[in-house]
Amino acid sequence: MFWQRKGKPSIQKGSGTGDVNLGRKCLKPALIIGLLLILISGCAPKVRLTVTQPAEVDTTRIRKVAIGSFEVVSVNQVFKVERNGQWQIKNVGLNQEQQQALSNQIRARVVNLLSTTPYFQLVYTDEFRKLENDEALQKLIAAGGYRTSEIDAVINGRIWLDVTRIDSSEIDKVELEFVEGGRENSFNYTLQTLVYWPFKSISGTLALEMKLTRLNPNEIVSVSFDTRKASYKLGGKPASLKEQVAAGFQAAGSTLAGAQTDQKESSAIEESSLVLPNFNQLVADLSESIAAQFARRIAVTQMDVSYPLATGGNPTARLLIEAGAYEKAIEILNNTLNRAREKNPDDIYNLGLCYEATGDFGIALVTYNEATAIDPKNLIYAQGIGRIERLKREKRRVADQLVRRN
Repeated sequence: MFWQRKGKPSIQKGSGTGDVNLGRKCLKPALIIGLLLILISGCAPKVRLTVTQPAEVDTTRIRKVAIGSFEVVSVNQVFKVERNGQWQIKNVGLNQEQQQALSNQIRARVVNLLSTTPYFQLVYTDEFRKLENDEALQKLIAAGGYRTSEIDAVINGRIWLDVTRIDSSEIDKVELEFVEGGRENSFNYTLQTLVYWPFKSISGTLALEMKLTRLNPNEIVSVSFDTRKASYKLGGKPASLKEQVAAGFQAAGSTLAGAQTDQKESSAIEESSLVLPNFNQLVADLSESIAAQFARRIAVTQMDVSYPLATGGNPTARLLIEAGAYEKAIEILNNTLNRAREKNPDDIYNLGLCYEATGDFGIALVTYNEATAIDPKNLIYAQGIGRIERLKREKRRVADQLVRRN
């Protein structure tokens, strides 16, 4: 006699409580086809390029910047442990020393990001860093009582943080089918039972306000308030078919920094080499994302992007493009297109991608338009046209901002 698991008869449907029998209800064919198309496009080869983006606000008169204090307004850290249906919840606060370490950690992330761009010259001084909060900074600037000279502006911020750790189990109702074999008139029967799937998780929400204040004249140039969330999990109930399809759509259709889940068998959680990130790692990931957004707002920055590479056409040229040998790929593609009786639009698009990578936006736009004229329904070609038109506008803005700084 042996037993086997007979599917998963019930799953949680959204935030409701209804059961959905996956053995009797199947996903709509259109949904499956749409998922396959998204996954195929997501698996297409990519080319990584570095583009220069203009500042969103006018900071051309600001060259030297000091980094002030990052005030910790609120920190909530909760530990939740469940055993046999009994929950123990413990709130753990941070003392003054730990809050200062948190402030310094986020401040260091901001300094590191701004130091990678030549747009600002950072001035390292403790005069503004030692101020207790934003109110003290604004009073000092308004009164002109600061001693550090040759500073055009100061960046400071405020922090709100919530972190939750959970050590518990998820419950799943399953059907076990028992089969007696090897004899004539053998029989089988099913038995419903509950399965417990232990898991551990950590999740956090960081809200960060960042402010750029000009010293002379005294004015607030830019203020931003952004939040980031992250969730990590080890163990737990294996994903159902419906949940796997939904996760596939989310992973293929967006680049959000969302939950990262490592599903393992319940007996392997403690022995697994995978570990949850600690408090400092979680804060670092969340703060760096917000600080990068603020840096793009106030400074000319460089950003790594990934653009799709057409899969047809000359294979040698594709390999050269993926390796970053754009000049050689241009030579090969031009020779290929000049000899061809019927031009392959994928070769034309890839040629435009090479021109885009080398900064020849005008030629790239002409090339993308030529590929689109041959195959007007190709989404990748149309994306290239829109991308070049945006890059041309941004290039003019970048040149204007850099000229006005000199």
